[in-house]
Order: sequence, then C-alpha cells, then structure tokens
Amino acid sequence: MNNLAIASFALACVMLPASPHASGSSPGQTRCNLTETTGPGVRGLRPGMGAQQFLALFPGITKKREMRDAIEKAKSTTGADAVYLGVTPVTDGDARQFAGIESVAATFYKGHVVDFTVQYGGASWRNIDEWIAKLAESFNLPRAQDWQVGPDESPNKVLRCNGIMIEAAIQGGSASIRVRNTGYMDEVEARTKAAEDKQRRDVKP
Repeated sequence: MNNLAIASFALACVMLPASPHASGSSPGQTRCNLTETTGPGVRGLRPGMGAQQFLALFPGITKKREMRDAIEKAKSTTGADAVYLGVTPVTDGDARQFAGIESVAATFYKGHVVDFTVQYGGASWRNIDEWIAKLAESFNLPRAQDWQVGPDESPNKVLRCNGIMIEAAIQGGSASIRVRNTGYMDEVEARTKAAEDKQRRDVKP
C-alpha cells in the first residue's frame, strides 16, 4: 500500500454504500448486538480508538515527513473533515504483532477511528463463507448464514450490528475485514443529502 496519507477527505466524498438504517438488522438477519465498544479488535485495532492509540501501534509513520500534516489532522477533535491514513503494519509497526497482514487503512473523524480495514495476505479462501467462518471463530461473530451479501463486485458479506457494520471480503489471494461506525455513516449521508437539497433549492430555472 502507498504509505502517503490523504488528509481532509470531504465527508460527502467518503464512499459508504449503506442505507439510512444501516445500524439496525435487516429482514432475515439475526440480530447482532455488537457495539463500537464490544466490536471486534484486530491485533490492537478497535473501532472508536483514539488517534494516539492508533499511532502507538504504528510509530513508524510518525517519522515520515509526508504524513505529518495528515497525522495532526487525524488527532484533531474539532475538525469537520475525515482524515485517511494508510500504513504497512510490518514496517510501520511490530512485525510479529502484524504478521500475515499486508495493510491497514483507517479513517479518523474528530480524533477517533470511525472506519478501518485490515487486509490479509498468505492463505487463499475458496469462498466468502469460509473466510467468515474463520472470522467468526476468532472474534466470536455470528455465522456466515447470518451475514448479508454486500454491494461490491468482489465476494463480500456484511453484518449490521448496534452501531457498527462489519464487512468481510475476499479477492484473489487475500482477504479483509472492515469495521465502520454506522453513526458516522448516517452523519455523512445526512450531510450529503443536505448539500444536494441546497443545490436543488438554489437552482434558478
């Protein structure tokens, strides 16, 4: 992964394929009661963790001059924009702690992680349910049958819980898990809708 950080993502530009009711369970899905506090932690990464906690896991990125501005914005608790940081864990963090992980990407909003993705290398998975079975075993998550098919072209499924959404995906010889704060997703959607409504109101035929 390119280690350059992309700072100040406009909230309306964050790609979040979710419905306004993403925090609730959908028909046919077993109720998931996991929250930001009780959601899966991946090698020390957790939804809602502070920017300083994230940087403590990957101290290598603090030494990169090109990332300094983005890091400072990620720490800010008052900024209105989201900030994205991408890292290579085995070089930016502890190689043993992050063995088998190719990359980590995290989105920060007001000083906290609201979205993170962990990309694994090594093992190949025959289908998405096999990968979810591994995640379920490791993180005490519901079985694959309780997840819903996701929106991406790559094989993926999502689990909507109480305040977070968990997404599992496989592509080629790698697999990933993504955890997002649905409250933040709802805020992004509300802001986007408000901006679109304003554009329509401002139109002068």
